[in-house]
Amino acid sequence: MEPATRSFYTVAAKIDTDALTHLFRRLSGGDADWWVTLFELLLIGVSVNWCAGVLQGTRGTRPLRGMLIVLVVATLLVRVLSARMGWVRLELLYGYFVFGLAFIALVAFQPELRRAFIRAGDVRFLRRGTPQSKVMAALVKAAGDLSRNRYGALIAIERSVDLRGWAENGTTINAEVSASLLNTIFFPNSPLHDLGVIIKGRRVLAANCQFPQADSDEVDAALGSRHLAAIGMSYESDALVLVVSEQTGTVSLADNGQLTRFLSLEDLADELTSRLGGQIAPAPGKAARGRRLSKTWRIARRVLVVVPLTLVIWYLADQATQRSGDAEVQIAIRPHDPVIHVDPRSRRFSVTFVGSTRAIERLQTDTKERPLEVEWSLPESYSRPERHTIPAKDMIEDLPAVRARGVSVERVSPETLTFTVDRLETITMPVVADTGRIKVGELRFDPPEVEVTLPSRQLERIPQDGRHVTVRLEERLEGISPGQPMSFEDVPVEPRVGELRAVAIEPDRVSVTLRVMGLTQKQRLSNIRVWLAGSPQVLEQYRIEQRDPNEWLIELEVEGDKSIVESLRSQDIHAVVRITSDLAVPTAEFRNVEVEVVLPLGVTVVGPPRSVWLRVVEREAVTP
Repeated sequence: MEPATRSFYTVAAKIDTDALTHLFRRLSGGDADWWVTLFELLLIGVSVNWCAGVLQGTRGTRPLRGMLIVLVVATLLVRVLSARMGWVRLELLYGYFVFGLAFIALVAFQPELRRAFIRAGDVRFLRRGTPQSKVMAALVKAAGDLSRNRYGALIAIERSVDLRGWAENGTTINAEVSASLLNTIFFPNSPLHDLGVIIKGRRVLAANCQFPQADSDEVDAALGSRHLAAIGMSYESDALVLVVSEQTGTVSLADNGQLTRFLSLEDLADELTSRLGGQIAPAPGKAARGRRLSKTWRIARRVLVVVPLTLVIWYLADQATQRSGDAEVQIAIRPHDPVIHVDPRSRRFSVTFVGSTRAIERLQTDTKERPLEVEWSLPESYSRPERHTIPAKDMIEDLPAVRARGVSVERVSPETLTFTVDRLETITMPVVADTGRIKVGELRFDPPEVEVTLPSRQLERIPQDGRHVTVRLEERLEGISPGQPMSFEDVPVEPRVGELRAVAIEPDRVSVTLRVMGLTQKQRLSNIRVWLAGSPQVLEQYRIEQRDPNEWLIELEVEGDKSIVESLRSQDIHAVVRITSDLAVPTAEFRNVEVEVVLPLGVTVVGPPRSVWLRVVEREAVTP
């Protein structure tokens, strides 16, 4: 086999497998209605079985078989492959092909369709009783007499399809069935013996009736006109036709286009009983067992034809009713998988779904204003701590939220999802308190340290002075008078270290003991003058120049005990720049120097240190 051919078969097999996989996923999803599916299969199966019964034993069987094979193969190729490979022109030709095939079927199966309509129109809803054993005994006796004398006979026994249309062309008799009457009709010198007799119930309805002839290419060419007429009558209706050969005396039965020959009188009685539902029990023995096996095999063959054909027709109809639709999908990582690092921008996908019209319309309605949010859990095969890339199509299609909608995924953009899996590390961290503006003392925790579990990549980003966990106490301390000791049990620990969320904290609750010292307050003070400070010798030798005099009036935000901060004024704060020996070096450029702020005890500056720009210039020497 050529490489190109092998490649084609590989692709076709893969696509067909994908289509069947999608079908199974859709049927197993929550949107699938099993009752509707089973009803559809049952209805199609009944129709297929009826068509098979109509065409069985006719010349239309082989053309129908070939037509179905061509239709199934063409549909699979076009519907499945063209959607994946872009065979647009072939799909267009397929539409014309199906239209032409339907026209050909109307012409080729015209006799079969006529027969089907005749049967459908003539079936009686209130069927009369089945022939009595007396009628069948008369038929068997007459067949024996005619066979011994080599008298040809053709007898049609009406079942559910009315035979009066054929009886009208013959000679009406309307007499009770008897062996003598039948022998008389088919006696060679009788004017009624050439054509057929129609029996309706317990009476001979008419004789000398012209039966429809079967085409000679459908049966054995050695059969005579009586046998062709028997087959044709059983083909055009559901009548059971008894025929006796004039040349050989052979007794035969035609039923549903099939001719059973060389029947003995015992076999004839059994066949009449089984096919007409009479009251005579079938004779035991090897012949009866053979007939049961033959009947079982016929049923098995019908099942082997009807069931696969029903499934294929339903599958093709299901695929033809599928449509596609686009929707946005947003992936959310499940809370118990925090070690997965995915760029938030890469969690959103544009997806083309395939499903029933109802499922696609419901999906597009739900995603009209916002994307479909689905949770994704890390598969076990991707749990190693490293960077992974997986196909987005497989990931989205396997999500329970997607499968429950009864849709499958056709295309996804972007095509992959890249994420990083971290290993977890557990370290001991101290507990600190966040008391807000309330000042506390004698603060103790039980336990003072907890075990914190974090992904290794996150732990590396936390500085040493930031490796602690926090308990928030400000709300609990509101309204408590200063100086009063307090104890709190089961205080929850914040599940974060700085801005990073911890995987686990053990224990996650601690006990706290403290004493409220007072309230703290913040206040902003402006127009604070910055002064120079230095030894007299330095200031006499050097001149200090300011880059901008306005920046030597600074603004500070201070925090401290409420009673002290409320009474604090700008003149109570001393801000100086000390000219040390390191600064007493003349320079041409301005330098940034930190301002030293002196505050009352218990008050601190909020924010970064303040600074000003200056440069040191040597004074000119004074001549005495």
